[in-house]
Amino acid sequence: MPRHLTLSITALIAGAALASCGVVGGLADGHLDIEQAELQARVAPRFPTQHCKFVVACVDLSHPVVLLPEGDNRIALTLDARVSLATRERSGRVGFSARPRYAPAEGQLFLDDIQITTLEFNGLSDDYATLLKQRAPALLQGQLKAHPVYVLDTRTAQGSLAKLAVQDVKVVNGKLRISFVPAAGK
Repeated sequence: MPRHLTLSITALIAGAALASCGVVGGLADGHLDIEQAELQARVAPRFPTQHCKFVVACVDLSHPVVLLPEGDNRIALTLDARVSLATRERSGRVGFSARPRYAPAEGQLFLDDIQITTLEFNGLSDDYATLLKQRAPALLQGQLKAHPVYVLDTRTAQGSLAKLAVQDVKVVNGKLRISFVPAAGK
């Protein structure tokens, strides 16, 4: 049997099992909503971080705040930032957005396609601001892209089935919603 057909059948069985089991946490409704506070708790321990280039140019990022803006399928993140260029130092805020990506083999959600949305620094020259806008997303890639922001609990049968039945991930009503493949007959 072709692999994609096997995965499709498995996902449909998993979806049917989820719908008929009355899984806690909203799984029986066909989705799981993750609150902003839970994502915040998972992202915060990765900061503060410092990124230096040739020891004379450093960016320190700290105090992340996770936001789930309605109508946008991206997770927003604002951070306190301190930029040190030789002997000059500027403090401000940096805002990013990222697209959630689901990795089915691991049952994990990652943040990809990181884009800078705001850059608020007093006294930062246009040249340095442009450089920071170009380099800042790459600084976060290592902190967010390689480490999941959420992991489905696969220690239970329901969690193991849910891992196989994820259909999509998007922001709905200020929460990150993981939607599952609908059960047959729904």
